[in-house]
Amino acid sequence: MSRFACYPPILAYHRVGEFKGDHVPTVSTRTFERHLTFLARGRYRVVGLEEVIASLARGQRPARRSVAITFDDGYAETHEVAWPLLKRFGFPATVFVAPAEVGWPGFATWQQVAAMARDGLVIGCHTMHHSYLPLVNANRLPEELVESKRVIEERIGRSVTLLSYPVGGFTPQIQSAVQQAGYAAACTTNRASPHPGIDPYALRRIKVTERDGNPMLFWAKVSGYYDLFRRLREPA
Repeated sequence: MSRFACYPPILAYHRVGEFKGDHVPTVSTRTFERHLTFLARGRYRVVGLEEVIASLARGQRPARRSVAITFDDGYAETHEVAWPLLKRFGFPATVFVAPAEVGWPGFATWQQVAAMARDGLVIGCHTMHHSYLPLVNANRLPEELVESKRVIEERIGRSVTLLSYPVGGFTPQIQSAVQQAGYAAACTTNRASPHPGIDPYALRRIKVTERDGNPMLFWAKVSGYYDLFRRLREPA
């Protein structure tokens, strides 16, 4: 099987809303709304990441024009800006949060994270401290992968089965630890799995930025052909 993804494009957003002059990839409210309008008018099938994973487990190919939406970090704007727009369009999404950052200035509170979970968003884990896992000592991995999962589950009252690697970094050893921690799948960026075919613990995503306010650029990213033209990086 080809190493190119045989699953729907998985879009990776970070902050949606006001630009703050920091390093965080930010998409303006107007551009995000245009993205959702593009998907709705183009009759794309916006699916939850859990549905993508279930289809892969059954060996099924995705329906044409399917797209999944994810958010990293759990910024306050995900609750205040992105989620109301997603609800208006009826689109599902997954939000990956790092428990140690929840409630910090600029980040969603636990109350907001729990509210999004009750309202239909899937909450995933982004490690405990937003740590680049290839540089984490083995004795700290249980806190980053297991304890973080437990904390989120306790706070939102729902199971957590999805992980997003901060900065996309992982190794085969980390993938094994993620699986042992009870996650069903994990997302990266454009880093390639060392295993052939589709690897549920290295699902590649497509980063979305304000540049993708250009309709042709956004179309390229949701077309399903984007993976054919980007260079895959080593896992870590």
